[in-house]
Parts: sequence; C-alpha cells; structure tokens
Amino acid sequence: MKPSSRSARTPSQFSSTLHNNLNAYTLSAAAAGVALLAMTPPAEAEIVFTPVNGRIANGSRFALDLNHDGVIDFTITNDLHLSTTPFGDDLDISPAVAGNGVWQGPRERYNQVDAAALPAGVSVGSGKPFTFQPVNMAYASLTAFTYVSGGPWKKAANRFLGLKFLINGEVHYGWARLTVLADKHKEEVAAVLTGYAYETVANQPILTGQVSGTAANASLTLPTENLRPAVPLALLALGSPGLAVWRRQETN
Repeated sequence: MKPSSRSARTPSQFSSTLHNNLNAYTLSAAAAGVALLAMTPPAEAEIVFTPVNGRIANGSRFALDLNHDGVIDFTITNDLHLSTTPFGDDLDISPAVAGNGVWQGPRERYNQVDAAALPAGVSVGSGKPFTFQPVNMAYASLTAFTYVSGGPWKKAANRFLGLKFLINGEVHYGWARLTVLADKHKEEVAAVLTGYAYETVANQPILTGQVSGTAANASLTLPTENLRPAVPLALLALGSPGLAVWRRQETN
C-alpha cells in the first residue's frame, strides 16, 4: 500500500492582529459579566407571617419557631410559683439559642429586666436594646399577704415582642403578638399568642405588626386590619376580665 502523499497537518497560527482582537473580546466579555453581576438586584425582603391561636395558661409553655426550620428560637413560659412568698404566676420569654435576643423594657420588680410590650409600627432592627437572657413579661402573685401584679404585659391587648434571632449564623428580626392579662386576685397570668412574623433577608428590619412588604414601604401602610380581629378573640379566651380590658382599649 502506498503511503499517503497528503502531508501531515500542522497547527494553524493566528495572526497577531487576530490574537489581539480575541484578547480584547475576552476582556470586554469578562467586564460585561462583572457589570451584569453588579446590576443584579439584591434579594428582596419578604415577610413570613404565621397566624396562630396559642393559649398559654398557667403551668404551660409555647415553643416559638419563627421560621419553621425545626429549631426552637424562643420559649414563652407561664410558670406557676408554689413558694410561700411570692405565690403566683410569672410569664417569661427565654431565648432558646445563643445569640437570640428580646427587646428589653424597663426594669421593674427587683430591678430585673423585662420584655418590652411594643405597639404596632415600631421598627425592630439593629441598634435596638436587645437582651440575651430570660426576661419577665408579667406576673401576678400574693406577696406578704398583699395581692400584686405587674410587668409591661400585665394588661396588654395586641402588643408585640421585638425579636432578634439567628438563621444559619445570620441575624434576622421578627415579632410575636400576644394578649396578656395578669389577675392579681387569682394570682394568675393568662396569655394568648395570636401571630408572629420574621424578615427573610438577614439584617433587614421589620415593623411590629408588619405582614408583607418591607419596613421602608410599610411605615405608612401598616396593615392594621390584620391586627384588630385578634383583639376580641384573644381577650374572649381570657374570660370576662379580658373583655373589660378590651372595652377600655376600644374607648381609648
């Protein structure tokens, strides 16, 4: 068999001009890609709201998982004290994960830190006075033969906890809405959790009572219609003293 007379193919060589043009094209394409990345908008804020009707009677607790990932973020406990002085109920909230915090209120009983009972429309975000320890919300007890009740939440209709918590190590903000009544003569605290929400974007603030949008565009359009129906229902669960509180709220 005769050997092929076709000569072996040699690699083609680009001209210097074409080579320079290719380099320029590569650089411009890379620059365009960087520009596209820079133009990509950041993740949009989204509020996830969960309505709930959770009664927290004396001797019970509620495990609050704000983002439904199976990790308990906070525990709200209605603790029955059986000691002789004082005797009664304490409603407390405790961070369940290190780094989670509760917006703290004024110091009252025994100079202890309490959880603030926030109204609707308050921005919960960085720079707020969070505490990372268990804090009291309300109490009712018999102390030295005297009936007493107190705490920021002792007669709270549709007030909010300001919450800071971690998702995969990143800070997120949320709120929980409760109606609470501390009856000193019964030495009981009754509470109803009526909803909670959180901001899905890390380090973005949320307004108490906000169920959609962003804190910036919700400041003038807070959806208060989502709050009002829960007032009579929650206070009905607390009985006739709760109705008295609701009527005072309506009058005000």
